[in-house]
Amino acid sequence: MTSDRQVEEVLEALWVAVDEKRQVARESLFLAHPPEPLLDIAEIDQALELAERAGLVSVDGEALYLTEAGEALARNVVRRHRLAERLFSDVLDVGQEEAEVSACRIEHLLSPDATDSVCILLGHPTTCPHGKSIPQGHCCHQRIEEARPLVIPATRLRPEEDATVAYLSSEGQDRLSRMASLGVFPGLRVRLIQRHPTYMLRFGETTLALDEEIVGEIYVRRNIHNIKPAAGRKTLLGRRRGHRG
Repeated sequence: MTSDRQVEEVLEALWVAVDEKRQVARESLFLAHPPEPLLDIAEIDQALELAERAGLVSVDGEALYLTEAGEALARNVVRRHRLAERLFSDVLDVGQEEAEVSACRIEHLLSPDATDSVCILLGHPTTCPHGKSIPQGHCCHQRIEEARPLVIPATRLRPEEDATVAYLSSEGQDRLSRMASLGVFPGLRVRLIQRHPTYMLRFGETTLALDEEIVGEIYVRRNIHNIKPAAGRKTLLGRRRGHRG
């Protein structure tokens, strides 16, 4: 487990404790997610040291407190976890235990845009499957109802919008071979320069003029991979195997 994820685990446990009006000390973090804590005592100590050094946690004797920055970061992690639980439970119809384990993994990977898309898809749920509140996000306050696709045909890019080639979709091997010969392949950065009178796209340092049919077969991932794990995306505490939702 990365140090960022360990920090997120610790911050998350502290946030949940505060939300439930419990005081949390170092030892109680180890027991925060029975039956098998994801972090051992040494990992918790390391995460707390990193969090304190980053100004996310303050220590007063045996008591631990979230700073304003730590609270914001922890809140985002809790939001991602509880939305992920809803996604696995309500949409994918996964059992409660598997939904919990899967949510624990995915919460550290969701970008801000992806998190909002999940929230919009689910209709801005207010509670997780365990009945615990889900912190609201920007999309909830704005009541955005239309999910923003993360992967789209390049024809749907906005002018000057940057993206990354996700995959090429074509039934013809000749066309795929032609795209490869032009240096267009998954993982390449792309920017739409213009749509008319012909599509102009910049792939890396190369600008190409392509017809609409070909551009429509180039699927791109919007620039969310470059968005820093949300201004509040550090990493928090001891992974939960029990109800953390």
